[in-house]
Amino acid sequence: MPSNLDLSIVVIPLVGNSALANCLDRLPLFAIECIVVLRETMGEPRYWQQRYPSVIFLHSPEEPVPLRRQRGTAAAVGDVVGILEDTSWPDPDWCVAVRSTFIDVQIAAAGGPVQIAATLPSRCQALGWSEYGRFAPRHDLIAHSRAGPIPDTPIVASRVPGNNMAFRRTNLIDSLRGEVNGLFEDSVCAKMLAAGHQVVFQPRMLVTYSACDRYNMALSTRFSHGRIYAGMQLQKQTLLKRTIHVAKATLLPIVLSVRTMVEMINSKAVIARLPVLFWVTLMHSAWAMGEAIGAVAGLGKSLNEWR
Repeated sequence: MPSNLDLSIVVIPLVGNSALANCLDRLPLFAIECIVVLRETMGEPRYWQQRYPSVIFLHSPEEPVPLRRQRGTAAAVGDVVGILEDTSWPDPDWCVAVRSTFIDVQIAAAGGPVQIAATLPSRCQALGWSEYGRFAPRHDLIAHSRAGPIPDTPIVASRVPGNNMAFRRTNLIDSLRGEVNGLFEDSVCAKMLAAGHQVVFQPRMLVTYSACDRYNMALSTRFSHGRIYAGMQLQKQTLLKRTIHVAKATLLPIVLSVRTMVEMINSKAVIARLPVLFWVTLMHSAWAMGEAIGAVAGLGKSLNEWR
């Protein structure tokens, strides 16, 4: 497989405005196909088209994030499709890392580390750590990057972060068949693994969570995301399994908060300040309540809140 794979990047704006511009400015737009799927509050496609003439801007005013991912993927033509969010800005060699990873024809999906910017307000940092703490670069990787290039060897994984992922397009299209709710990274990776393909973590695919996503850091939104997760995971399960999940959800605020604190300590990228940990605990508590409701009542209309 040649190393100059055609690469399409789908950018999902969560904030728009300067966050989207900063994300796009970090991509080599001259060397890739770039598709941006805008919501109703992200500005007119005509304005963005004038600023970035080589980028394809699609207007999807009411669709939630998973459906916007699917819409962007459907428009892509590259051998490999990368998916980013405008809150997370890619490192300069992100595209090179993606291309080099997919030289291996067995690899169908890849994700990379997510660094949480210490310059963000405490509540925004807490959202980043709650969502992506398990993908934060460890201290040994950060030290290695200061001494020289980050290792290029992909690590076998089972899932990828939703703000920093790439897929072989043919495998992705196969995995999306029957997915009426859009592109969920967990279910897509599970299908790829079941089909015998590889999912990997590529250390050089580094993004930095850099923009404050005020809508998604609301506790009500965290509740909705927890409900989506449980509703998707348990939609075909028995009442007994749903009930057991509700019981387990009572422990989630403690379990998830402790796990996030350990991830922060291991990373040493930021000081685990008390305000950040306070908001992390509240966000995990809201998520846990959402999981409990989702286990019993299903998705409901929560998917529409994912924007």
